[in-house]
Amino acid sequence: MQTAQHNYLAPPENNLALDRATQELNTSYLDLSERVERLTQELHLSRSELMRELSEKDAIFQRLSALVQALPGGILLVDRDDVIRDANPCAIELVGEPVIGESWASVERRSVNLRFPSGEGDRRRHVSVSVQPIGSSGEKLVLITDTTALHESQQLESQKQRLMAMGEMAARLAHQIRTPIASTTLYLSQLGRADLAAADRGQICSSLSTALRHVESTIDSMLGFIRGQATELVPLFLQDVMQDFEALIRDGLDLPSGQLTVTPVDRSVRINGAREDLVGALSNLVCNAVQASGEAPEVHVSVSALDARSIQIRVRDHGPGIDEAHLPHIFDPFYTTRAAGTGLGLAVVAMTVNQHGGDISARNHPMGGAEFVISLPMLAASECNQGEVE
Repeated sequence: MQTAQHNYLAPPENNLALDRATQELNTSYLDLSERVERLTQELHLSRSELMRELSEKDAIFQRLSALVQALPGGILLVDRDDVIRDANPCAIELVGEPVIGESWASVERRSVNLRFPSGEGDRRRHVSVSVQPIGSSGEKLVLITDTTALHESQQLESQKQRLMAMGEMAARLAHQIRTPIASTTLYLSQLGRADLAAADRGQICSSLSTALRHVESTIDSMLGFIRGQATELVPLFLQDVMQDFEALIRDGLDLPSGQLTVTPVDRSVRINGAREDLVGALSNLVCNAVQASGEAPEVHVSVSALDARSIQIRVRDHGPGIDEAHLPHIFDPFYTTRAAGTGLGLAVVAMTVNQHGGDISARNHPMGGAEFVISLPMLAASECNQGEVE
């Protein structure tokens, strides 16, 4: 018996479809492989670039870290809770342990009174502190700088300036009192003569008294400027001040009435002041005016009201006036245009006026001569009632 045979081969059109599908699959695979290769290369390049950047950033970080560690100033990193999270060695050395984990407020209080180690002597360490916020994170960077050397240098310079001023003042004082001291020595030797007439003895005593008063006045001017402390001010009548001043200057300079005129002041003008200091300041101005005016001095002292709360006292002479180059400096200490001057007279006058709440200026009067103008506050009646008026 014969068995029938069947043909199971796919039709030709099916083989063609399978071939096309296989070819498309191979093409897609090759395309995908190329894409994977490109992505792998790009990833490798990106990774290499990233590693290079990380290496550069790490190098920068290392340099910055080394720089921060080596900085001569202290650096603290403080978080938003005011806790110190990091500090360089200099900061720890400046403020001392503990630092990390401490509140900045406590470390700041501690930095106010720093001392050097006991081996370096009993010296205080001076620091300056600068705080800079870091963006909007709430953190802040604190820079602590040791300013001890600068502070000590400034102290030495200040001491040097004071010593120089004292030396200059001593030299000027010695120069000023040499002549009157020599005169007193001469007068005293003459007083010892047995044949000296009574009239001559009286004249010599008067000259001796004048020379000694000059020495005393010079020393008082020096001391008054050195002290510079505010004097006690009390309510007083300006009339009393002007009368005392006029009596003192007329006796001291022996000026006739035509050479010195003083405006009368009524009893209504009251000021807060130190009587003797004001008398001395006005006397100083008039003495300067007389010396500047030559053989026939003519000095006018006038008082006028600026407004309801202030007065002006003007001292004017008819001398040659003040050189314009000297006007800005005439109230400066030790500034003088006279060979025998100390340069302190007008400085003491200005200091006295300032202590009374006033001001003083100088100018050349349009009609000739120099004029000094003192402005002083005037007391109201209610202010005078609060205290006694001299």
